[in-house]
Amino acid sequence: MRTIRRLTVATTSLLTVAALAACSSGSGSGAQDAASTTPVSGGSATWAVAAEPSCFAPAFDDVLADRAITRNFVDSLVYQEQDGTFSPWLASQWQTSDDGATYTFSLRNDVKFSNGAVLDAAAVKANLDYTRDSAHGSSYAGLLGSVKSIKADGSTLTITLSQADSSLLSSLSSVALGIIDPASIKDGKDLCTPGKKLAGSGPFVLDSYTRGSQVVFKQNTDYAWAPQSLSHDGPAYLDEVTYKFIAEDSTRTGALQSGQVQAISGVPALSVAGLTRSDDITYTDGPASSSTFGLTVNGSSENAPWDNVELRKAFRDSFDLDTIVKAIYKGQKTRAWSWVGKDSAEFDTTLKGSWGNHVDAANTALDAAGWSTRDSEGFRTKDGQRLSLKVTYDADSVRDQRDTLIEAIQDAAKQNTGIEVDFTTPTWAALSADIAAGNWSVYPGSYGKVDYANSVIGTWAGYFYGASQWKPTEAVDLAQDAVTTTDADQYAKALDGIQQYLVNDQALFIPLVESTFQIAAGSALHGTGFDYSSGVPDSNYNVWLSK
Repeated sequence: MRTIRRLTVATTSLLTVAALAACSSGSGSGAQDAASTTPVSGGSATWAVAAEPSCFAPAFDDVLADRAITRNFVDSLVYQEQDGTFSPWLASQWQTSDDGATYTFSLRNDVKFSNGAVLDAAAVKANLDYTRDSAHGSSYAGLLGSVKSIKADGSTLTITLSQADSSLLSSLSSVALGIIDPASIKDGKDLCTPGKKLAGSGPFVLDSYTRGSQVVFKQNTDYAWAPQSLSHDGPAYLDEVTYKFIAEDSTRTGALQSGQVQAISGVPALSVAGLTRSDDITYTDGPASSSTFGLTVNGSSENAPWDNVELRKAFRDSFDLDTIVKAIYKGQKTRAWSWVGKDSAEFDTTLKGSWGNHVDAANTALDAAGWSTRDSEGFRTKDGQRLSLKVTYDADSVRDQRDTLIEAIQDAAKQNTGIEVDFTTPTWAALSADIAAGNWSVYPGSYGKVDYANSVIGTWAGYFYGASQWKPTEAVDLAQDAVTTTDADQYAKALDGIQQYLVNDQALFIPLVESTFQIAAGSALHGTGFDYSSGVPDSNYNVWLSK
């Protein structure tokens, strides 16, 4: 069990700004931020990323990796520091009532969207009201589930809660609740294919977007409201930032090595050794403080026979995850034990060694459940039906050889227990429509670190089971306890209970690997880092190019 816990999800990470540099596996000239030269303004930087964003509008930006791009033009009401505390951003200050049910924010009076519209309390209210209205279909509505009303009066925003919500500031600091011009909001999901009509207040302005190719941002020359803890104020250093969408790992890595791009994210494990041998490239692995990558299994009767917990446990224990992870990632990633990242203070260490690779017990459970015969291909059957588990992973989200990981589990499950894993990679549009209709079985993914408790409420009570009569009630109830309690011990107990329920007791989430993002950058690029709340690469506000 942990000895140091915080009440909110703003838990102190084991990796602070200084420690992030120590995470670098680079054997070259050292971490980028160790450069002794002074930042200079000007120049253009190009990134190569593994996937094109599924959506550019914060309310529908459901793919975690996309936040690294969205943050360039979207600011938030408050800023979450690397130590987990909160500081002013669009709001210059705020007050909380004694009962924790009312938050009063005073907004800066000098902020404008990139199209010239004023960012005032009414604009923030419009964004939050839009997201929390379930009719609009944002998967982040649950982050504002405790909100009773929002009032705007000039530069004053008052949020009244139905009950205390210890995670509200964490939610308001995230890209998911970032603020865009209310005029843009009217386009709703049409913003997923953006034009210049999508206006934020961030340090960069969306300049052009070519589907399947790239997105280009220009410097917001009027930007003057960065969080005070960042390394400078005023506009960003760079004049322009381009993100090229390059799905092929070797092509992305080659583009960095040849100097065609200055940085890449989604660095394949097999490429790390080669990259770090160069003095001209720095590699940094981000913190494992967000939720892990794993398999979310539908426990409702619509997913029969996998509504049987014994079958879910049998699948969970049908493969040797340690061996698979080591074989694929060559020591660059570690297997996960919980839905909570190992570097988070909320991680329940008692889960280590408590599940997985119990093949004999898995086979015994499957036999007892009546799946005791085999077909001509060696898969288990019952009454002529094959024991098959459909795993659908949207192609836009595949990174870090996660498809290879699932394929290895597919092979092991068949060989060890006769379970068929039917693995497909449809588009996000097709998969999200199936999830909304309740027509899903297993979804591979990770859910960031906006807030662990509210993530359960929004994800398991809302998003995944919005079309179902069934929900993982015990986990949702524990999450409600965590959100509303003012007692740190009760908060810790609730988070432990959620992890045990989802992973050990019900096998509704099968952790696979720690979810970290990586950055490899040329020696001329400085100032890159990671967003605390999600672990993704941060915006380019602090990034600069040496001359």
